[in-house]
Amino acid sequence: MLRHRLGKSSCSLLPEAGSLSGMTADRALPLLRSPNPVEASIGLAALNALVDEGEAGESSNDDLVEMLGITPKDRVGMVGDIMPLLRMIRDHAGHCVVFDEGKNEEKGITSTDLEGEELPGCSVVLLSATTLLNGTFDDVLSMASGAREICVIGPSAPLLPDIFRERGVTLLSGRRFTDADRLLRIVSEAGGTRCFGPVSVKVNIRLRK
Repeated sequence: MLRHRLGKSSCSLLPEAGSLSGMTADRALPLLRSPNPVEASIGLAALNALVDEGEAGESSNDDLVEMLGITPKDRVGMVGDIMPLLRMIRDHAGHCVVFDEGKNEEKGITSTDLEGEELPGCSVVLLSATTLLNGTFDDVLSMASGAREICVIGPSAPLLPDIFRERGVTLLSGRRFTDADRLLRIVSEAGGTRCFGPVSVKVNIRLRK
């Protein structure tokens, strides 16, 4: 949730709480540009709700590591600690460097201050969709421009191939949700990504080879 960006002085994450339900899309979408990651997540949720699944084109639920063609020759950069995918990548890649601004002090996590030094040397880069919420997406993408594979991943990743293809992204890896009512119940009861399996299917969309 990027709680570390919200400060410690307030008990309220959103002062507008209580007035958001029923907000129209034209009011919700601009929130994606908000510096407040919780507000930005509302904008991203609105965008995802409006995505026409037919626009995504062909998709696959094949193994992501295989689709990325990761081998011991690859140096992989991961922006956002994405478990358990990280374990599988480390089993295949020659080297893997992980950045996560909320875990900068944790073992195995490289400081985000070093992204500019490390990412240009990576052949495969995976960006968590969280980078769309914390304002780092464009910067990270520019650092990864030399990678042969750039993958945007996460259940909140908008399945909009044309937009990401224009930015140099080669693969989208997200989810299609199959039971909106049950998903809403899971989220309202503080369920996270690991609880989404029964109400969604994994979707990988190849943008270019």
